[in-house]
Amino acid sequence: MITRIVPHPCLSKTIDYYWIEKNGVSSIKILPDGTTSILFNIGSPISISDNQGEYAELSDNLIVGAHKKYYSLKETTETHIIGIKFKQGGAYHLFKSPMMEFTDKIINLHDVLNGESERLRELLIQSKSENEIRILLNQYFFKKVEIKSKSSRIVDFAIASVKVNGSPTSIKHLCESVNISNKHLIWLFNQKVGLPPKLIHRLNKFTKVIDLLQEKKPIVWPEIAYECHYYDQAHLINDFKGFSGLSPKNYYENENANGLRVVFG
Repeated sequence: MITRIVPHPCLSKTIDYYWIEKNGVSSIKILPDGTTSILFNIGSPISISDNQGEYAELSDNLIVGAHKKYYSLKETTETHIIGIKFKQGGAYHLFKSPMMEFTDKIINLHDVLNGESERLRELLIQSKSENEIRILLNQYFFKKVEIKSKSSRIVDFAIASVKVNGSPTSIKHLCESVNISNKHLIWLFNQKVGLPPKLIHRLNKFTKVIDLLQEKKPIVWPEIAYECHYYDQAHLINDFKGFSGLSPKNYYENENANGLRVVFG
């Protein structure tokens, strides 16, 4: 079972939440949502598969970059993971590297943070409660995260603009709003988010569908498609299958389809 921990409010622009996964007995399907995560593995090796079902066993602390397709984490009774889920564009403020270097990749955290990752892992192992974990991670990110820059403000504004709220926003209109070219906006997104703005917008529509389905109200699929800015129901179904491996109907009727618990990451 995943336990979420809310970070300090001062980190709210960067980090969505911390989480703990311990002693699982199934698998988790991690759906794409345009974010990057860190996994500290303090249990048995982690088995992760891509959307083709091919598993790789990984024992290190990991960076999971923004991805276009789902992946699966296979659990055991020895599973013990502490994770940091960044917001879209948030991980850039820690790594200060082009986030497209991590896109669709799972990378050893040591290769990026050197010995810092091992020291932080040891401190996490010694933490005896969720609150101690929260305090430790807050203290670390207070020291490491820097968000003050003009380009970061532009990307923050752009990310907020491609959320699925109210009337649709075109990329052309967005570029005009921030007075930059489409090419430059794509470059900024690739640098600071890891995925281009049009794909982030598609992922945001997909996650909006998930949010509406989780409300468990009577579902009228054409209304869902309209509210999430899809051209039609067929467009919704195609995007949903591409990102999750499930049809929206199958997801709605059984979130544990194929024995997998479905979460975002």
